[in-house]
Amino acid sequence: MTFYRKCVLGLALAALAVGPADAARKSGLTGAAFLKIGVGARAVGLGSAYTTVAGDATQLFWNPAGIAIKSGTQATLNYNQWIADLGHSAVGVTRKFGSLGTIGIGVVSLDMSGIASDRDIVPSFIEDFEPFDTNSGSYDYSDLAIGVSWARQVTDKLAMGITGKMISQSIDDESATAFALDVGALYHIGFRGARIGARLNNLGSDIDFFDRQSAPLPLIFSIGSSIDLMEEDDMGNKLTIMADATKPQDSEQLVFTAGELQVHHRLKIRGGYKFNYTGITDDKTDETSGNTGEALSPNNPTGTDFTADRTEEGYTLGFGVDVSLAGYAVVVDYAFTEFG
Repeated sequence: MTFYRKCVLGLALAALAVGPADAARKSGLTGAAFLKIGVGARAVGLGSAYTTVAGDATQLFWNPAGIAIKSGTQATLNYNQWIADLGHSAVGVTRKFGSLGTIGIGVVSLDMSGIASDRDIVPSFIEDFEPFDTNSGSYDYSDLAIGVSWARQVTDKLAMGITGKMISQSIDDESATAFALDVGALYHIGFRGARIGARLNNLGSDIDFFDRQSAPLPLIFSIGSSIDLMEEDDMGNKLTIMADATKPQDSEQLVFTAGELQVHHRLKIRGGYKFNYTGITDDKTDETSGNTGEALSPNNPTGTDFTADRTEEGYTLGFGVDVSLAGYAVVVDYAFTEFG
């Protein structure tokens, strides 16, 4: 058995091992949910079909095998104005160290500061209440993941990579920490730039919260492929399509597809679509009110049963422009994604 086949078999067995045990999980039952937010405008614009992108420092947060480069240094800076006024930021740098391979460091965070405490406000369904203090304080919320990655071109066609990372979450004066690994492989087939790849993200310990309850990390397994429908011509035009089959532990099978058109070397126009990502629902129970919604369940005489959307994303759009700045090659990317 060749080394490549062993690597692919190992990733497949890992996915099979975690699949049955987590098949019954529902959304919202994992900790460190910020790890499920896509990092990088190019990746988001491509609908998260990013497993087979090669030579990109943003792969620090996706498939670590994709950071393998021939020489030099790369850096990535990302900012995302997330929902509910949350700030989602990421920074990473990779450098090739000869035959040792490529080493990178990546940091991603999600935070909000100055959240009003409103601890004196009691919901009306409990009882009328006169607050003792009309002054409300505030607190901060922060998620952080710091990872160190290594990738190497094992053969002229196969690259392997691994990331070790520390994950922390804090709210007010409470915090929780966990450790995890990302592993990935990327294989260049050769025909029309075709590539296949696989990644396993967030394989690690549960995260323990202040109330001593623990939650698993959002384990994700993905396999992907890409090919150049139109190879780069003398004018620098190229068209690439890609697709990922992704299985999060707390969701059904998802399929991400995308296309990227390169125009005259410098401009890239991209779009994607997330299949099976819209309209999935979970059965929920509202334990705070029995006066609205559907009829009460016999097993739930004090609450209301209802369904809640689990996923809402659909199409994505984006573009990128390659520019030269002070002698450095700089890429500026922008992306838009649909949320319901």
